[in-house]
Amino acid sequence: MKKIKVDLDEIAMEMEMQDDFGSTTLFDTETGQIVSIPDELMRAVEEDDEEALEDLPEWKKELIETARSVCSDESGRYEEIPKNPSYEAYDLMVEFAETVKDIHLKGKLNIALDGKGAFRRFKNILSDYPEEQERWFAFKEERMRHEAIDWLNSIDIEPIQAAKLR
Repeated sequence: MKKIKVDLDEIAMEMEMQDDFGSTTLFDTETGQIVSIPDELMRAVEEDDEEALEDLPEWKKELIETARSVCSDESGRYEEIPKNPSYEAYDLMVEFAETVKDIHLKGKLNIALDGKGAFRRFKNILSDYPEEQERWFAFKEERMRHEAIDWLNSIDIEPIQAAKLR
């Protein structure tokens, strides 16, 4: 396995995001960096559309060489960061609710998790219980970090630094 410095929290956050905001997010297996390239820029590079590239805003033009590197990559240097399906986030909330010792709170969380709007209701209820809310954040962060490590291991990367966002 190749050892690389990575920011596990950033990878975990990317894996959790459901909306890609019209871009492709990749992990550079040589540098450990995360690269996000707008889809319109990738299309213009793939189609070698110089006119479209000239019309891009300056901040997107700065990504042209990276996009070219991604498009010409045959070595597997760039790996797309997978997105976790939303049901996994739901399952994690259910799993956490099962660890709650306060029977009253556990019941409220189980009711909140039933039906449409479960994510919002779950978070709203926890906001009234600051200690449990902090425990939820730690529980979720730890799980997401493990998922990031598992994914990195699946592409033969061993993270040697786990930087924290906080």
